[in-house]
Amino acid sequence: MVFLVNINKNQINTSAGKAGKIKDVGGVNGSPISIAPGFPDLEDQFNQMGVTHVRLHDIFGIGDIDNGFVANRSSNQNQLMINVPSASQAKARTFIAEYANKRTIFPYAAAGMRAKNLSLAMQNVNYKPTDSYIKRILDNNPSVNPNNIQREVMFRVGRTLDGGYEVPENFDIYASLVGEVVKRYSLNYQSIGLPRKVTYWEIWNEPDLTFFWNNNNPQVYYEFYSKVARMIKSIDPDAKVGGCGVANGYNPGGAYIDGLLNYCRTTGTPIDFLSWHFYGNLTADPQNVIDIGNAIQTALTKYGYSNIESICTEWNSSPFGRANILSNVQSATNAAYLTSALIFMQYCKTDKAYYYRGDASSFGLFNDQPNPSDAKVKNFCTCAAQGFYLFNKMLETPNILSHDNQFNTGLATMAAQNDAGNKINIIAANYQIDTSFVSGSSAKFNYKQHYLDTNRTVNQLNDSWSINEWFGGVDPNTVTFNNAVTQRTVVPQLPVSGYLRAKARTYTQSNTGVGFQVNNISSGYTSFKLTAYRVIEGTRLDRMTASEVSASIQTSFAGGVLKITDTGAKPSTVTLYTIELIGNDGNNNGNNNGDNGNNGNDNGGNNGGNNGGNNGNNTGNTSGVVRHTVKLPIGKRLAIRDILPPNYVFTANKRYKIAIISTFGAIYACPGNTVFSDTQQNCVSTLAKTFDIENGTLIFTPYISGVLYQNPSLNGGSFIGEGRSTPAGYDTFTYVLIPLDEDINSGIYGDGTSGIVRHQFKAPLNKKSPIRDFLPPNYVFTANQKYFIAFISQFSPIYACPGSTIFSDAQQSCVTNISKTFDIGDRLSFVPYISGVLYKNTNLNGNSYVGAGQSTPAGYDTIDYVLIPE
Repeated sequence: MVFLVNINKNQINTSAGKAGKIKDVGGVNGSPISIAPGFPDLEDQFNQMGVTHVRLHDIFGIGDIDNGFVANRSSNQNQLMINVPSASQAKARTFIAEYANKRTIFPYAAAGMRAKNLSLAMQNVNYKPTDSYIKRILDNNPSVNPNNIQREVMFRVGRTLDGGYEVPENFDIYASLVGEVVKRYSLNYQSIGLPRKVTYWEIWNEPDLTFFWNNNNPQVYYEFYSKVARMIKSIDPDAKVGGCGVANGYNPGGAYIDGLLNYCRTTGTPIDFLSWHFYGNLTADPQNVIDIGNAIQTALTKYGYSNIESICTEWNSSPFGRANILSNVQSATNAAYLTSALIFMQYCKTDKAYYYRGDASSFGLFNDQPNPSDAKVKNFCTCAAQGFYLFNKMLETPNILSHDNQFNTGLATMAAQNDAGNKINIIAANYQIDTSFVSGSSAKFNYKQHYLDTNRTVNQLNDSWSINEWFGGVDPNTVTFNNAVTQRTVVPQLPVSGYLRAKARTYTQSNTGVGFQVNNISSGYTSFKLTAYRVIEGTRLDRMTASEVSASIQTSFAGGVLKITDTGAKPSTVTLYTIELIGNDGNNNGNNNGDNGNNGNDNGGNNGGNNGGNNGNNTGNTSGVVRHTVKLPIGKRLAIRDILPPNYVFTANKRYKIAIISTFGAIYACPGNTVFSDTQQNCVSTLAKTFDIENGTLIFTPYISGVLYQNPSLNGGSFIGEGRSTPAGYDTFTYVLIPLDEDINSGIYGDGTSGIVRHQFKAPLNKKSPIRDFLPPNYVFTANQKYFIAFISQFSPIYACPGSTIFSDAQQSCVTNISKTFDIGDRLSFVPYISGVLYKNTNLNGNSYVGAGQSTPAGYDTIDYVLIPE
């Protein structure tokens, strides 16, 4: 039995995409122009894939401000070296360093910054290579761009990997250099032959990784960002500026996400987008992009930037530069991974995305593999490129239809129709989570790769074709440079807050294929034509279009319902189904009444009906500890009165803890003494405050008594943020309401052995404590059950160990020689791997610990919290 997905043709899912329209997230890093000798031009392939956005990054001098490559620097990542034969490696390292340095825009930038001399920094300015690449990327010439794709360039301000990781020595000079680049590509672009200007400017790449930005004081980056962003805006006020391409995209509260937004808000520094990266190596789950996008949305809303763009400027299934990885990412398995991710991006705050990378370099979409049917001919593309192509075909039918796939199997699906309603595209990617695939621990595939050709030195690339191809018409023998900067020892990186986890999946049905039932087709359509193409390992790769599989698919059409059964859509496949509906006159122009409507309001809502049927939750209780779930509408904030349990009787001036246990949902504070107005969807000064919520602890104190659910007299300076885009059209927010002004030993907090328990831990001064000492003494835990730790006290220091290390109480540090028997993750969710009473159980060890108490007269600090089983 295949996995069945129901599609409602009569309902556009306005909570998905951008107000129901598919977002164009099929951008790439890299270049359709050969990045170096040994790598092909791919203009035809890029155009056929439908690539509309290119990020200039890691193109070895192209778009780089101040590269300072050194051939044998010990810290080099050597991304281009992986497939170079060992006999040529030494020549290749020398070649890459000289090649990138001679294509850099400002080859004397570092010397000028050292001397505090802008004129020296601009000496021998070398625009021509970058001019040539941008012009060819944007070219509208029909001979190379037959579909007239209006491609857009994202200009990353900074350096290519291995171009030096030290912070620029003089921010003012650096900003001035960037300003000259902006003048050229944003103001005077027509004078150098560009058909369009460069609008997007991303300031640096991954400053949270100190081998890209060797400083772990975020204020240094903030100052740099501010100077560069203000310079760009002073030259082109319409430019889009942002940053910072943060490597750890999922880092709630992180210095380069929340910290940057807070800095921009408090200093008035311009920011038009927040950029972040997503690689699947930690979990092998493409659905984690939704977690990141939602976390970014939460941060943007928190700091008043909900309307700026969230852009994923790098993503792939793995960031590891290993031979196995570089082959795996070109496979049908990765086609299923990347297509799944592109689908999931439609259900979170991801406005644009740039896959790393789209060319024939390391991690790219193209290789040097001979075609199976004719070994004398190379493949035109890879399976992964075909997956990209199939997803971009979805843009021909831009209106996303509602469906009931909850993404809890291996199948990620999306259906969309054109404006006329007579054409439907459905895409299905079948991917199974496999950590060995993303780690490269095994060679699942072995494709022959392109690699750097070192038969000539850089200065020998002086024939006219080579000069024009790689240097924009400049003879490399005429280029000199002085961007050498001593690279200090890399400083430690800031810790990351939050952990991504793979979602639970059931593969039983998705392993056997997929079925679709398209409902509510207008009676004006009497027949249909279905065409299907599939990416699968072993498919034809001599063209961008995958193999047609229409004949193998079973269909039936009756009573306005089209049924499709495809037993071939098994794991590691991507399939695109195109349905053309045909009317009575033989044309596909049937009656379309209502096809593009949103009957039934796909955004859900909160009109009193969202509190029933709560799967056994005790939302009907009038007092005590209550677990409650609320549906959060998309595009609408909720007043606190709308999320309270319907029958609960509150007492004025008593305190109640709101312990959030869902993975999404946040309570936001109004500025100053303003109060949230539900009708105005904003914070105002005209309402009287009748409750308070304490920042940090989320302790709710009403000033009035009684049932407060939807009580219009309940107003205060807090509100619930809007829900995320989901297939259901709403999001869920679950919390536990806990009265605090009760005796801790009263029965209200349970008997201490199970259920919801309140506990107070005395944290010793000057000593870290293991989690086992922090747990309630008599509580009986169940292995692999999730328990949430909800703090009541302001002092709540649970810290995470770096990487895969485990806290050792004896050594008072994180070590590698202890087995892990618990985990603490999002929302401080505690998951033990062993059962029983775990208080002071020496077998309980994990990745977190309790920090030392603060100085108090008692000689310890009290941590007051509630333990909540999921």
